[in-house]
Amino acid sequence: GEGETDIRAIALREAEEESGLPAGSISPAACRIFDIDIHPIPPGKGEPAHEHFDLRFHFYADSRLPLTVSDESHDLAWVELDRMEDYTREESLLRMRRKLPISRAAGGKG
Repeated sequence: GEGETDIRAIALREAEEESGLPAGSISPAACRIFDIDIHPIPPGKGEPAHEHFDLRFHFYADSRLPLTVSDESHDLAWVELDRMEDYTREESLLRMRRKLPISRAAGGKG
């Protein structure tokens, strides 16, 4: 809401809204920011060119739950971490995978 300062709570609410997952089905993996992505936005819609800052958090969710496409999320899918390149080459997403603990990123136990 307006004036809200708990950015992790805001990110959690956005994750629920944009994925269509039910409230309470996503849980934080940590309290701190997981990744910050800064990328240029070209001029448009009456705004000059500027940089956009994405503050990203690491959450857990049950991949057996169905995702819901919405106006904010035009294409969603659960993807195995080792198959991400089949869907994207976006460096900021691949960078986040590299930041995960090796055991989780490799699909191992531990």
